[in-house]
Amino acid sequence: KDLRLKAGLASQPMRGLWGTKMASSLHHFFESFLLITWLLSLSASLACCLKLGSLHMYGDHSQLQIAAAIACCFILATWAVAEACNQLGPHAGDMQGYELTSTADVDPVIVGRKVADDAGPDPEVCQNVDDTVEKEEAKEGMRRTSVAVQAWLKEHVSAWRAGAELCAILAFLYLCDRTAVLPEGPKTRDPKYFWGLWAVIVIVACFTIRKTEESNPLSREQTDEWKGWMQIMFLMYHYFEEKEVYNAIRVYIAAYVWMTGYGNFFLYRKGKSFTARRTAQMLFRLNFLGLVVCVVLRNEYMLYYICAMHTLFTVFVLVAMFVLHTMNSLYTVLWVKILTTFAVTVVLYDGPDYIFRLVFGTLPVVRPLFAFHDPLHPEFKDEMHEFHFRSGLDRYIWIFGMICALHYNHFAALLQLNVSCARRLAIQVTLVLIALACGALWWKYAFQLDKYAYNKIHPFTSFVPLSAYLILRNCTEGLRKRYLYLFAYMGRTTLETYIFQFHIWMRTTGLNGSPKKLLVVVPGSYWLNFAVLTAIYIFVSIRFSHLTGVLRDALIPSSLRAMLWISVALLTAGGLCWILSLMWTGSIPTPGLR
Repeated sequence: KDLRLKAGLASQPMRGLWGTKMASSLHHFFESFLLITWLLSLSASLACCLKLGSLHMYGDHSQLQIAAAIACCFILATWAVAEACNQLGPHAGDMQGYELTSTADVDPVIVGRKVADDAGPDPEVCQNVDDTVEKEEAKEGMRRTSVAVQAWLKEHVSAWRAGAELCAILAFLYLCDRTAVLPEGPKTRDPKYFWGLWAVIVIVACFTIRKTEESNPLSREQTDEWKGWMQIMFLMYHYFEEKEVYNAIRVYIAAYVWMTGYGNFFLYRKGKSFTARRTAQMLFRLNFLGLVVCVVLRNEYMLYYICAMHTLFTVFVLVAMFVLHTMNSLYTVLWVKILTTFAVTVVLYDGPDYIFRLVFGTLPVVRPLFAFHDPLHPEFKDEMHEFHFRSGLDRYIWIFGMICALHYNHFAALLQLNVSCARRLAIQVTLVLIALACGALWWKYAFQLDKYAYNKIHPFTSFVPLSAYLILRNCTEGLRKRYLYLFAYMGRTTLETYIFQFHIWMRTTGLNGSPKKLLVVVPGSYWLNFAVLTAIYIFVSIRFSHLTGVLRDALIPSSLRAMLWISVALLTAGGLCWILSLMWTGSIPTPGLR
């Protein structure tokens, strides 16, 4: 009791002291629980990574793969702690109340006054009091930091869930395509399988017709539907090796690139701001999946050339629209931009060969992204051949998309003229006849060529079938208002289904390999295996599309200051994982770690 009086705490009720001590004990217990959870989760994640890595079939792991595995382990361990904070941690009000209570343990003013009154200025006692106060202040600072970290983890638990799901999906990709745990089988090429399944899909899609309120051409639902049915046929082309539809697949890829030019031009012309956040989020959406898969599976970026090609043409449109963007409302200025972009593209692709290689094949950062070494075609010694060929096939169609976006209002006005029924019918019939005639000529003189001959004229003729489709799909109000929901739904995950087909639906031939084999989870039953794998493949694609959106918003917030802090934190964490990977492989001597 005397000691309590000298500490100046005699007036504090016993119940308050016991409440403070109880809260402190519970807090320390929960901190210990979180630490144990983190360590156990980290250990379990490392064990799983080691086991999965031991099943690797294609040589040694790269330093980047090891660093990525370490990063995934940290993400999974932190996610477990975030879930514990979210489910078991105190609410925000409880945390605030604990902070207020814990600061009343020692009041230095009361302590100093009471000691002076009772014992006089005893230096030893004063020193003890000062030490006690410093210790309590240090403990209080640690408590506040701990509470703040728990609150932050709880607030951002959705982002950590997305990160954990990302790690799980990447591990599943690695299991499917880099180990022999799941068997593989040959592809079965049979046109009856291909067209029969396509007919079933179209019939099912017809039962999912939905109607929109707007009758404007090229609505979001319609473009999603367009991407969806093209993507399904594109995937089936790979799965069933239906080589006869190669020329059609080239047109579908051109349609995707057309949408890149059309969509970005249309948005920026409508007044979308050229903010760092919007640009970063757009590039993140295009490249995040491709980059993380390349790191985990040790592939080159150009294996998924769609990402590189769309990124390049998106940047071209962005630069064209940003220059003199205050004058984007003037048709003359926009036409000058389009013609200038066309001239630059002609010089880049159809000019002297050294210009393309100077732009993409010499810069230290750009060259590794666009270089590709194809193990199936070692005769191609030029590492820039793949990108030049792939992007060159569709080098002009995105510019045509810009032109279509520029004259969208004219096209919409022509389709929606407020005239008599007879005149409207005459306009519709005329447009349909023109589209059919142009399409028939293209079919006869271009589409029926063999793939090599067709590739030579594809960059200059692909706008014909696209224009015909746009007219036929939008010629009547009933067609414009209706869309097939099944195809529109699939059109929202085209990037994910494109990349995951390599590693879940099918199996590649190894590093930088093409999907020449089929993954088998139900041996002995072709169609049951197809059904099970397709369900898993589509589910994973949809989930990854969702988590990409969550991570995009979390890593690229609206505040530029917050975005910079997050960038610094990511670079720091990445550097730490890289150092740990060097220590793990023995590049940095660390006895006993290996």
